[in-house]
Amino acid sequence: AIGPYAYWQQRRLTDVVALQETHKALSEQIDRLGRENARLHDTVNDLSDTVDRLEDVEQALDVITQQQGQSIEAFEEQVADNRSILNQMQGSLKANVLQNLLQVVIRSDKDEDMTIEGKEIGELIKKIKGINGVEVNEERFEDAITSSGGSLQAVMDIIRNLMDDNVTEGDEIFIIKE
Repeated sequence: AIGPYAYWQQRRLTDVVALQETHKALSEQIDRLGRENARLHDTVNDLSDTVDRLEDVEQALDVITQQQGQSIEAFEEQVADNRSILNQMQGSLKANVLQNLLQVVIRSDKDEDMTIEGKEIGELIKKIKGINGVEVNEERFEDAITSSGGSLQAVMDIIRNLMDDNVTEGDEIFIIKE
């Protein structure tokens, strides 16, 4: 009569250990994603601060131009320089977002078979949606992954679409929010 009870107790203990391991793994994942999100948030804040400083510089240049009566040509040159700096900053933001996307893709290959398939696609999309400053067209992204076979290299090539300035509006898979 004690055999079935011992079996039942052993099974309950095994279930508790499995639940504890699952809880620990989920907690570690949540902590890592929280740190990643905080880092991205800090990067966005730094870029926002830089943009604000550039706007202040532009306003100061406007005042100087008005006070000193500089020629329109000099002012246009200053505006062009500011545009160039802003474009460089946006390029840096794109590169940073691209790096984060690639890290998320690699980490999403749970079974480490070098392909993103099935549940991994949905989880990957959820993780990408969690990145500050990035919007993803879920349907286009999932179709692109499926049609390319889902290899990590193909998924990375799809993500490089972000850096392509020749993508027509409405065909983008990823959009960086300004």
